[in-house]
Amino acid sequence: MSGMDLWAWGEDAEQPRILHSMVRVGDLDRAVAFYRDALGMNQLSRIDVESGRFSIAFMGYGEAFHTGAIELTHNWDHPANTEGYTHGSGYGHVAIGVPDVHATCERLRAAGVAITVEPKILIEGGPALAFVKDPDGYSIELIQTSRRPAGAP
Repeated sequence: MSGMDLWAWGEDAEQPRILHSMVRVGDLDRAVAFYRDALGMNQLSRIDVESGRFSIAFMGYGEAFHTGAIELTHNWDHPANTEGYTHGSGYGHVAIGVPDVHATCERLRAAGVAITVEPKILIEGGPALAFVKDPDGYSIELIQTSRRPAGAP
């Protein structure tokens, strides 16, 4: 294997923490482009495993794994690559914090991303949130991480 330090998650960790969430994708390059270009993540690593006939790309914010990641897994020969994956009833979403949910949704909408739940405040006094779909139809929740009013610099 190449492209990833196998101890990137930490070899001296003393406390449990969330490492990553994995989703299977039909087209790895398309999925990487969405998470990179539409959501602003970096590709932290990519592993192509010939013997297992799969590739994995880890996407995250920053340059290291310490903030968590999304693992995009592409099984080379899987029929779902052309037929599409089904989204089981147990999968919910991946949540991503953004400074301004409204501005993020407008940018994503302009890029052709499907906004499935428009920005709203679910609980009075709480942050705004919205939902979008990635190219494989997975739900991504966007949660505002700044208290500034929508659209404020």
